[in-house]
Amino acid sequence: MARGSSFSRMRSVLSARPSNVPWVDTPLFTAEPPPPPRNEPSFTVAQLNEIIGGAVQQLFPDDLWVEGEISNLNRSRAGHVYFDLVEPAQPGVASAAKLSVVLFSQTKQIVNNQLKRQNVGRLVDGMAVRVRAAVDYYQQQGRLQLRMTGIDPRYILAAMAAERDALMARLQEEGVAERNKALAIPVVPLRVGLITSTGSAAEADFLNELANTGYGFQITSCDSRVQGDLAPRTLVAGLRSLYSRSLDVIVIIRGGGSRGDLAVFDNEQLCRTIAEAPVPVITGIGHEIDRSVADVVAHTALKTPTAVAAALGSTVARYVEHVEGRWEAIAVTAHAHTRLAEQRLAGIARRSALAGREGLNLADQRLVERSRRAARAGREGLLRADQNLTAQTGQLPKLADRILRSADSELGHIDARLRAADPAVLLKRGWSITRTAQGDVVRAVGDVAPGDTLVTEVADGTIISNVSVVDPTQEEQS
Repeated sequence: MARGSSFSRMRSVLSARPSNVPWVDTPLFTAEPPPPPRNEPSFTVAQLNEIIGGAVQQLFPDDLWVEGEISNLNRSRAGHVYFDLVEPAQPGVASAAKLSVVLFSQTKQIVNNQLKRQNVGRLVDGMAVRVRAAVDYYQQQGRLQLRMTGIDPRYILAAMAAERDALMARLQEEGVAERNKALAIPVVPLRVGLITSTGSAAEADFLNELANTGYGFQITSCDSRVQGDLAPRTLVAGLRSLYSRSLDVIVIIRGGGSRGDLAVFDNEQLCRTIAEAPVPVITGIGHEIDRSVADVVAHTALKTPTAVAAALGSTVARYVEHVEGRWEAIAVTAHAHTRLAEQRLAGIARRSALAGREGLNLADQRLVERSRRAARAGREGLLRADQNLTAQTGQLPKLADRILRSADSELGHIDARLRAADPAVLLKRGWSITRTAQGDVVRAVGDVAPGDTLVTEVADGTIISNVSVVDPTQEEQS
């Protein structure tokens, strides 16, 4: 059956019913379904689908603009793009309406060119768009969908700008935008936390620029997505993983891209995480014109990764120049003080030399005078000594005679004492000397024991005896 004839037949059937005859509502559940009235037509599924398709075609003969938000975007291997265009809803509330949209591969290049001319980037979930589309009714599945034929890039940019401005205003009102700026960048920021896509050109440019400075930067890298749906979440995770490290600054960089790619850095959670960082955060996300919300809340926002590295190098260079300047000033001051000290020392040396020569002259004069006095005193002393010697020489014989007589008398006394102490004399007086058989002198009863042989020497001979009894008491009595 042709679409036109089927649609015309349906219109004629519907118009044939008298306008004053109301529709009769049939109960959903009855014991037996009532048979259809003889004067009401019935349609097959294919017929009804064809009629609806024709109605849609007549109602929407041309393409039209539809506004909404992209959801569930999917790119097929054949190059087609499928997504739902949903009615924007309040946070936490499900969308009340949605339409399925298909962008066929043969039309996708046209849409991509439109986006590229405005530097918008790729379509992503959550993007607010205004698309040009034809309303199609897919009869095989009884499904209505929009066949995308074009897009309004300016609408996307305006929506992104409005959302970005609203977030900036909210963060400014809460005081979040100035929180990280209140932190001070250290005078020597050598410990750097780096968040970027590992192996990217942005990372290479940044590290090469730092290496060219010649300073000893210590880099703690954190691999993260910098575009796409997963980028905000991985950036937030990367930031938080660096909070526990000992760092001077955290750097977030990426290469150039479209203005649509910049939307990653307008994510509210990412911006709040940057504001809460314990150290200054520096961004270099490669956009020359647009300024993201992340740039606003960061401590410092620069255009490119190379610019960030150059800024860090300049900061360290300023400190090095300051230190070198201080050292140079110290050297100049020290040199000036040394010159002044040398001049003062030279003056003191000259004055000391003059004073020394004068002192030596005076000492020489005094020495000469004292030498004269010493010579005179020496001659006079020798003369007196000679006189004394002559006088004492006359007295020497008398003095020697007195000394000899005194010595002779002392010798006589000593000889008498020696003769009195002679053992032979003592033996004659009745003393005796008792020795043991070994020749030891017996001085006490403890020196002998019963059975010992004793040799007793008396004046006229020797007596040999044996000890039978030792009686200490007799010694004590005697």
